[in-house]
Amino acid sequence: MKKILFFIIGWCIVVALVIMVIVQNPNSFFVNGTIILGWLLFLLQLTWNNSEYFYIKIKRYWFFLKNPDCIWNMQIEFEGDFDENTFDKIDHLFNKQNSNLRIINLSNSRKIYRSNTLSFEVTVRKGLIQVHLEDLEVSFRRSRKIIDEEIGILLEEFSKILKEDNVNYYFNINFKEFNPYYGFFIRRLNAKNINTFNIKFNIESDKVTINKKSIEIYTKSLQKMNSFSKEYLSLSPR
Repeated sequence: MKKILFFIIGWCIVVALVIMVIVQNPNSFFVNGTIILGWLLFLLQLTWNNSEYFYIKIKRYWFFLKNPDCIWNMQIEFEGDFDENTFDKIDHLFNKQNSNLRIINLSNSRKIYRSNTLSFEVTVRKGLIQVHLEDLEVSFRRSRKIIDEEIGILLEEFSKILKEDNVNYYFNINFKEFNPYYGFFIRRLNAKNINTFNIKFNIESDKVTINKKSIEIYTKSLQKMNSFSKEYLSLSPR
C-alpha cells in the first residue's frame, strides 16, 4: 500500500510540475523540458522496476503488438468405464465438430484426429482414455480464440459423451523466447546468469508451475483449465 501511495504522489508531482510550467510560462517549458523529461524517465524506470502491475501491463501490450509464438502441449486423462468400443462415440464427436476431419488409425487402441491446425492423438484402454495435443504452435493473439472456440468446446463435449468418473488436465505452454513471468519474478537479475528457475503455485487442488521458458498447468476442472490458460496467456494472472 505504501509503494502504491509513493508512486501516486510521485506521478502527481511530475504532472503538477508540467501543468505549472505550461500555465505560468509556456515559453519556459522548452528551457525546463530537459529537467522535467529527466524526472519523468526516472519515475518511469522506478515504476517499471518496482510495480508488478505496471510491468505486466506493459508486457501485455508488447506481446499483443509483437504477437510471439508459443508451443502448446496438452494431455487429458479420463478415468471411467471405457473400452475400445468407446471409439465409436469419439469418432462421432469429432465428425460433428469438424467438417474436414481426417482420422488415422494407428492401432485398435490409438487414433489420430486431424482438423485444420489441430491434431489430437487418442488412446483408449480399459478404464482410461488419454488425449494428447502435441507441439501446437500458436500465436499470442490467437491463443484465447483457440481455447474459447475450439479446444474448450471439444473437451466439454468429451465430458458429456464419456461421463467419466475422474479427469486430469495437464497443459504446458512453452515460449520460444523468455517466459514473460520469468522476467516478472527476477527482472532485476541478469537472465543469462540463471540456469534453472522454477516456481509452483497451489490454488486449492490445482497447480501452476512457472519455469524459465514455460508455464505448466494442472487441474481436475475444465472450467479452471480454460480460466487459468486464458489468464496466463493474456498476462492477466489472478
